[in-house]
Amino acid sequence: MKIHVYAGLKDYFQPEFEVESVVRNTDELKAVLVTINDKAEAMLSSCRFAVEEGFINNEYKLNQHDTIVIIPPSSGG
Repeated sequence: MKIHVYAGLKDYFQPEFEVESVVRNTDELKAVLVTINDKAEAMLSSCRFAVEEGFINNEYKLNQHDTIVIIPPSSGG
């Protein structure tokens, strides 16, 4: 599955990368990402996830062919 990260998550991961693990939902994906870089755990807990340009929640069943976009929280200024 392809992963795209933005903003502060680029401090922990490459902007685009692939995950070979089989994950069924966003909670499982977060757990896999924490094994890649445990320093990202706090930020991942507050991120939003999207597939096909639409936000998803943990109920969404991920597919190995999905492209997942992970967007950290942002603050305006």
